[in-house]
Amino acid sequence: VDINALLANVKSILLARALAKGLVLQVETETRWPELHGDPTRLQQALINYVSNAIKFAENGSITLRTLQQQDSRDSVLIRFEVQDAGIGIAPEALPRLFTACSQADGSTTRKYGGTGLGLAITRRLAQLMGGEAGADSTPGVGSTFWFSACLKKDQQHDDLAAPATSDAEALIRHHHHGRRILLVDDEPINLEVARILLEESGLGIDT
Repeated sequence: VDINALLANVKSILLARALAKGLVLQVETETRWPELHGDPTRLQQALINYVSNAIKFAENGSITLRTLQQQDSRDSVLIRFEVQDAGIGIAPEALPRLFTACSQADGSTTRKYGGTGLGLAITRRLAQLMGGEAGADSTPGVGSTFWFSACLKKDQQHDDLAAPATSDAEALIRHHHHGRRILLVDDEPINLEVARILLEESGLGIDT
């Protein structure tokens, strides 16, 4: 996992969407990370969920994608990923239920901005699968910081199980379905784009 490249990729995917709302999308990270091993697809999905929400709820100002080192041991590093915005903010009493499946801060938010809140529940689950947790800090009318953490192994601890599983799945798709066209449907443009890229890399033709 190249942390800086991962952040740059998330920014490139969502930059046009941020600029269309007049928002500044910026990245702050440690200048140098050690060689790390983890699941870049899960990390990217979690970050895209957070940044997409920040763009949706921010009316002006900037959105900052940030990484911080929380723990450093001989075998691994615990990294905290943050997305800070100057959006509408969230009432303190609503924060505990935000990461529950299909929950939002209130009904008016759903009506105005759309969505179900499922992305936050997925992000928390992804973080837990990667040895971390997820949460948010927010002030109504000021903005929010959504965060999740992930424990990534250092170079000497190769994940001998995860890598073959991914490559085997791609190999099976290529072997049995290479060149086939499939229809991909999603009401979230970013989800649609990410899924299209992943499936095209597996040799499929995609209509959306």
